[in-house]
Amino acid sequence: MEKATFDDLIRLKLRRAEQREKLIEIKIESLGKVMMFTAPTRDQQLDFIGGVRNDGDIGNAYTAYKKLVYDCCGVLHDAKLHNEIGAVDPYDTVDILFSPVEVMAIGDKLADEFMSVAAEIKN
Repeated sequence: MEKATFDDLIRLKLRRAEQREKLIEIKIESLGKVMMFTAPTRDQQLDFIGGVRNDGDIGNAYTAYKKLVYDCCGVLHDAKLHNEIGAVDPYDTVDILFSPVEVMAIGDKLADEFMSVAAEIKN
C-alpha cells in the first residue's frame, strides 16, 4: 500500500475545510421540494455516532437522527415556525413535520454526504 505524503495530508485538511462550508439539497418526499442542509460540526457528528452506536436501542438511534436533521437545517430553527406548529422543544419540530422514516432517510443522506470516511479519503 502506498504511503501518505505531506501533500496528501494537506489535501485532506483542505477537503475537510471545504466540506464544513458545503451545503446540500435533500429532497423531502412529503413536500415534493428540497431543503438545504449544512455540514454537521464535529460535536454533532460525535453525538450522532454515539447515539446510533449506543447499545442498539432504536429510540436512542432515532433521537440521534432527529437531532442531526434539526441541527443541520437552518430553516427548522425559526422561532416563528416553532410557535406556528406548536413545537415546545425545538427538536420536536422534526417530529411534527416528518415521519420517522423520513427523519431516518434525511439523516442517512446527511451521514453519507458528510460522515463517509471512504468518500472523503478517495477524493
